[in-house]
Amino acid sequence: MSIELLVPLDGSSLADEAVAHAAEIARRVDGSLHLVRVHTPLSAFVVPTDAAAMIPDPVLDERIRAEASEWLSRRALAVSRLNDVPVSYELRVGVPETEIVVVATERRSRLIVCSTPGAANAAASWLDSVADSVIRHAACPVLAMSPDAVKRTICVSKVLVLLDGSEASGSIIPHAAWLAKAFGAEIDYLRLVPAPENPAAAIRSYIARSNPDVVALATHGRGFTRLIAGGVADELVRESGRPVLVFRPLALPWKVATGEIPAVARLEA
Repeated sequence: MSIELLVPLDGSSLADEAVAHAAEIARRVDGSLHLVRVHTPLSAFVVPTDAAAMIPDPVLDERIRAEASEWLSRRALAVSRLNDVPVSYELRVGVPETEIVVVATERRSRLIVCSTPGAANAAASWLDSVADSVIRHAACPVLAMSPDAVKRTICVSKVLVLLDGSEASGSIIPHAAWLAKAFGAEIDYLRLVPAPENPAAAIRSYIARSNPDVVALATHGRGFTRLIAGGVADELVRESGRPVLVFRPLALPWKVATGEIPAVARLEA
């Protein structure tokens, strides 16, 4: 079965920067890319009112949709020619965060690769973002990149895997191993013992010293100070300056495909 990576696009340069990273991964695993853009109808933005002027123009809406479809077609062709990987594409209509997850599920995507707003945005904006919603609901892992992270080298030589001793946190291991194998990269396992009051700060400090190219973690389960419950994962995506491979196990117990959870580096907090 062919390995397919899903890349959500919205026409912005930030979203588009994720394409090169996805294409390099696809090339190394002999896979393909599927580009998806979601058109949200103008009617979805209209607040109920009696004012006739607030009725969305269907002609304008159709024109916007057609322009998005044409842009996506051109972009897919350019990506295929530039990267020499198979590229398919589709325009969906609906709510972006919902449609992206649906497409990934339907197509059994191996990985979603996307850019995120990054630390420049307020926390509330981040929590409401499309990328955050996709991370929390996708059945496959997501490689999320802030504006700083997406500018890093596309090649990967070291993957940092964050663990907390729980079975849920170990669910990231097969996905991190898959990515590391594609690049011939080493894997560094980290568990903070004892759990610090500010795990994100401790992890960022370790990242600064060890300089991994990708940080990988699970986002659901029981562990120290909400590491895999979301708060720290959100902060690392925004502020670590590295691509972050995130996986949310939808069912437990998760059986780690590679066997026993390995011994990990223990950083005294």
